[in-house]
Amino acid sequence: MKLETTLGERLKQARQHLRLKQTDFAEKLNISGPALSEIENDKYKPGHDFFYRVAKEFGINLYYLLFGEGEMFTESGSGYSPGLTKYAVSNSEVNRFLWYFERSPIVQYFILGQFRRFFQQEKKEIELDIENYEQE
Repeated sequence: MKLETTLGERLKQARQHLRLKQTDFAEKLNISGPALSEIENDKYKPGHDFFYRVAKEFGINLYYLLFGEGEMFTESGSGYSPGLTKYAVSNSEVNRFLWYFERSPIVQYFILGQFRRFFQQEKKEIELDIENYEQE
């Protein structure tokens, strides 16, 4: 698979792989078509909530989307599958993350700091997501 060079190009490639028009893709993400176009053309950098919805709704591998590495879709999301995918990243990516997290205090400090900020802002959404996951 050819890896695109920018986040916008990778997002567009994933959308096209799903055979979705910009308007349909944007609607599922609760954003406008023009906003999606801005992201795909690298004129706008989306926030964490956008990435959360992309992973949750379409099973797009966030590591691929952000860094251009790994498979385009998670192991449980190889195509369009509405609703919550089992994981937003593949098992190999989780293992890679854990390897660095266990060995690097810098990574631990950074990740835990990001988690604290994210959790404070999105606590209700996280708890709802966990509740939905546990009901499956």
